Amino acid sequence: MSKNDRLSILITFLVGFFVGGYLYLTNFAGFISKIETPDIEKVSEFTIVADVYGGCRNMCPSFQIQNDGSYRYLYTPAAEAEQVMRKGTLSRELQLSIRAVVTEEALLAQSKSITPALCNSYTDGIDVKYAVTLDGETYTLDSCGTAVVAESALWTTLGTVWDFFETNGNN
Repeated sequence: MSKNDRLSILITFLVGFFVGGYLYLTNFAGFISKIETPDIEKVSEFTIVADVYGGCRNMCPSFQIQNDGSYRYLYTPAAEAEQVMRKGTLSRELQLSIRAVVTEEALLAQSKSITPALCNSYTDGIDVKYAVTLDGETYTLDSCGTAVVAESALWTTLGTVWDFFETNGNN
């Protein structure tokens, strides 16, 4: 290969590189900016964050459920063990049942602060606290401190979520 052939190939490569870069930046990059990515408001339209506290001490589990049904479940399998985080997506049925019972009316009624006479966590038992964000508004439900109704559809469905994590999350 002669010196002129190498120079011709190098010039062709450089011209192609710069023309390709120009076309990418002026045409294709415009398509990238049109792709919608969820912003913080859309992501936080519906979330549930749950924490257990009381007698479990440093081994208390917690979870977070996002708008799309994805979850993160954090637990400690045994004393002195490292915490484990599981990620996944709730079943469609469970997502639908949660959406059916998590309403503004139910959250307003059960998030009212009360002064309980006795809580499970006072006597080394376990209490649960939920932070539920619905349409940008955050409601706090606490088995020790808000007017939760243990027999309500909301509370029993949230208990079903814990059952899901206990049976599926510890695998």
